[in-house]
Amino acid sequence: MTLTSPDGRPVPRRRPGRPPAVDAEAIATAVIGVGFHDLTFASVAERLGVGQATLYRHASNRDELVRLGLDRVLRTAEWPDLEGDWRPLLERWAVAAWRVWEQHPGAVLELTGGVVPWSIVMLSDTVGAALVERGFTARSAVLAVDLVFDLTADSRRGVEILDAPMLAQEGKVREVLEKQWRTPSAERADSVAAQVHDEMILAITADPFEWFHGKLRIVLAGIAQELAGDGADGRRDDHGDRTTTTRGTSR
Repeated sequence: MTLTSPDGRPVPRRRPGRPPAVDAEAIATAVIGVGFHDLTFASVAERLGVGQATLYRHASNRDELVRLGLDRVLRTAEWPDLEGDWRPLLERWAVAAWRVWEQHPGAVLELTGGVVPWSIVMLSDTVGAALVERGFTARSAVLAVDLVFDLTADSRRGVEILDAPMLAQEGKVREVLEKQWRTPSAERADSVAAQVHDEMILAITADPFEWFHGKLRIVLAGIAQELAGDGADGRRDDHGDRTTTTRGTSR
């Protein structure tokens, strides 16, 4: 039987639609679209327009969904160049990592919770190799990269925890902490304890990136003192300890 429109023209039969193609890249894109805070199998399946059973063929659990999403986030992020001296290089990469976690709320919580995609290993290797090319030993380069990127992830994680709503009380965790800390100190206003108390309030209310950047500068200064290679005048023994040479004599 041929269907016709009101004006008598034949209406073509609608063929059953094919289900949308689902692969790892499509799932990763859907994970990012849903967001890591709201990530469930149901939300990703709905975004892809498929049943959850189809999704389970590609990801056996939620961690696999997270790993696919994190991997795509890191692969498609805009990372800085590897030019110049080691210190501004490492600083650029730390700031770039901060911005990546900032753009994808919840991602760093998943990472620090133990879901580690292969792409982050590759990124760490890339930055570590750049440090070795600038005089670091391989061990010192790995320690420097680990210090800087752990600081970045942990700082960003702290921001997300502080900015989360506090279920037991009205407001965000940061706001509740600030209110508690603003309780007048029992110490004299001019005492050291009172000064520290006031500085803690400033730390809680400080711009998160500026606070992180201040800690990053301290870590970079420590790396410069303890880990940065300086050619024949700063070789390290097998335990990573610095040895200096004066007229060919180690001390």
